[in-house]
Amino acid sequence: MRARKSQRKAGSKPNLIQSKLQVNNGSKSNKIVKCDKCEMSYSSTSIEDRAIHEKYHTLQLHGRKWSPNWGSIVYTERNHSKTVHLSRSTGTITPLNSSPLKKSSPSITHQEEKIVYVRPDKSNGEVRAMTEIMTLVNNELNAPHDENVIWNSTTEEKGKAFVYIRNDRAVGIIIIENLYGGNGKTSSRGRWMVYDSRRLVQNVYPDFKIGISRIWVCRTARKLGIATKLIDVARENIVYGEVIPRYQVAWSQPTDSGGKLASKYNGIMHKSGKLLLPVYI
Repeated sequence: MRARKSQRKAGSKPNLIQSKLQVNNGSKSNKIVKCDKCEMSYSSTSIEDRAIHEKYHTLQLHGRKWSPNWGSIVYTERNHSKTVHLSRSTGTITPLNSSPLKKSSPSITHQEEKIVYVRPDKSNGEVRAMTEIMTLVNNELNAPHDENVIWNSTTEEKGKAFVYIRNDRAVGIIIIENLYGGNGKTSSRGRWMVYDSRRLVQNVYPDFKIGISRIWVCRTARKLGIATKLIDVARENIVYGEVIPRYQVAWSQPTDSGGKLASKYNGIMHKSGKLLLPVYI
């Protein structure tokens, strides 16, 4: 039998096969790095990852940009600290033990630092900005994203959100939850927690009027007293015409740093020698 001749002619080009270039499998093309300042891990070779990191990094370290038109001012600071109340009926701002300030007062209009109350019924961007901050806060605290219903309700006032503004940036926030029951009395959610063991004291139900659901300060503004100032201002503005005492403020599942703040702010020493923190569930 005669051998069959090959149909390929001498010098003809071989058939080409299209293939994909793999760019994500090699260590050089997908290098994961961790930022030593914001602690975010991301791919340094990914344009999308770098953009996400830049936004997260800025928010973690320096807070979020905040428009001067966002929020109702409840506290301002210039040369001296002054706590102010916003009248719900007139909209005027009145410092404690003082007469109403004029809207044109430089102590109000030219402040570099202030605390504002986030208004749920406003569609000017402040609610969206607050929600964006809370996404970061909950991720950092490893907390559930369920606190928006507390401060962002236009029908039922379950609590309020306050923001600390410095140089037109939101550098700190606090979410305060009302612990009043439906009959106007405090609820039975209060507990005492042993600080060192984080165990709840059994069969004891203290009355607390408000609870701190979330509290956060950006990294470059920590250890400056901002968290304490947020709590103080919230106590003076959560219930109109009433200042909530420190001992009626509770904490919701405090983290290690939150526990340290709570122990200094309103922890009490039991006769057993154990430090107790006011918490709520």
